[in-house]
Amino acid sequence: MLRLVIFVGALTALCHGQQKCTMQNGVRVYNGKRCASTTRYTDSNKGACGCGQQNSQFPWNHDHYVVAASQNLFDVSGGGKTWCGGSCGKCVKLTPTGGYIDGQGTAPQKKEPITFMITNLCPPWAPNESWCAAKGTPGGDVTPNHYGYEVHFDLENGAKQADKNGWDNPEVTWEFAPCTGSNTPSPSSWHNCECSH
Repeated sequence: MLRLVIFVGALTALCHGQQKCTMQNGVRVYNGKRCASTTRYTDSNKGACGCGQQNSQFPWNHDHYVVAASQNLFDVSGGGKTWCGGSCGKCVKLTPTGGYIDGQGTAPQKKEPITFMITNLCPPWAPNESWCAAKGTPGGDVTPNHYGYEVHFDLENGAKQADKNGWDNPEVTWEFAPCTGSNTPSPSSWHNCECSH
């Protein structure tokens, strides 16, 4: 009997890999909070919230804590906007769970929460389908991404700001939060973006 319990426990751990968030009602949660997957990118374009001049980023949109959100969070109205989505300029507090997706990242070195401003879109098409193609309203009826998360955040890493925190695509919990933090863009920065007008 003990062998069966150990085998079932090992099989359960194998199915979830290094993810700390567990499936509840079709999406992953951790300690009662909604979870998200993360990746990193480096860009020089102003992004889908218009935070730059011509097609170049503002310096703060390159080296501060900014993020590209999956389509279903970028445009919470569900209209499929790829420019000036309803979440542009909003901030999200991301807190690492200590977990990650096997083969896609590593355990974070720091677990302190960081507040990021949404300034870009992670589109639900190639090569982002497995990460950014979740459908439905976050917190509501959602078809999660390939890894079971209701939303995804692609972290701008132009000045290695994610790397400096030891974040190699960690699993996180997320929630909307005030735009405050030592390297979080301020609301006055956001008001320089095209989509704030």
